[in-house]
Amino acid sequence: MQDSPNIMPFEQFLLTLKPTNRNLRFYVDWEKCLRKRDEISISLNHLNFLLGKPQSEMLQCIERLFKEYSKAFSILHILIAVRDECELLLDSFSNQSEMNLYFTNPQKIYEFICESGLIDIFCDKKIKDLNDFVFGIEVGFDTNARKNRSGNLMESTLRQIFTQSHLDFREQVNVAEFEELHKIFGDDIKKFDFVIFTQEKRYCIECNFYASSGSKLNETARSYQEITPKFTSLTQYEFIWITDGQGWLSAKNKLQEAYKSVEIYNLSNIDDLIRKIKNDT
Repeated sequence: MQDSPNIMPFEQFLLTLKPTNRNLRFYVDWEKCLRKRDEISISLNHLNFLLGKPQSEMLQCIERLFKEYSKAFSILHILIAVRDECELLLDSFSNQSEMNLYFTNPQKIYEFICESGLIDIFCDKKIKDLNDFVFGIEVGFDTNARKNRSGNLMESTLRQIFTQSHLDFREQVNVAEFEELHKIFGDDIKKFDFVIFTQEKRYCIECNFYASSGSKLNETARSYQEITPKFTSLTQYEFIWITDGQGWLSAKNKLQEAYKSVEIYNLSNIDDLIRKIKNDT
């Protein structure tokens, strides 16, 4: 049976997994939220015309605004926190339709505003500016991006470590740049998060961080087990997986299986990898 490529015992690896890699900058991408709001600010400013109008006058006001700037209504779905204007729904007659079909004429727009509950928002005079209202919605949308940001934080952490260690590295490197690897991977166009270059080798690195459980963990471990054998015939290349996060505790069996064949590090023993790489420089 082939020996594990990892020096740290697996149980110790599990004990050193970090509960989180989040800082206060993790939670909201303010710049993106402001940009998304600003992209539709002209329409929002026109829709502000409807704020504070009594329901008895709403249809008439919609007709007036539709005549002057019908485009304003194309972003109504954002006001109910829906990103896709073509999302399917059931109308008041239980017929299936796309949401944006409500935005085609004043009567349908009025129905959308009433049936969605926006009529209360427009009429109660508590909302003064839809720009602020949508900014809050965009902040809510942004919480869906947190899983991706966790991975981005891991890349940022490693970028800092590699830079401080004075390693020669590049990010998001396509396997097609390396002829030998490209032949082995074939049509599988793979990008590595990092490639570190030394005089002797090229270290192809994938990284991720899982603070919570999920089906993706098993898929990730399996995919890296499949990648590792592709490197066995190429002595000048090595595949390294850097992962962390206590989400792995829910998938430790799959991770343990990968640990037998894949060279894996976490943030607690990343110095071991640095030393190993520097010995090749």
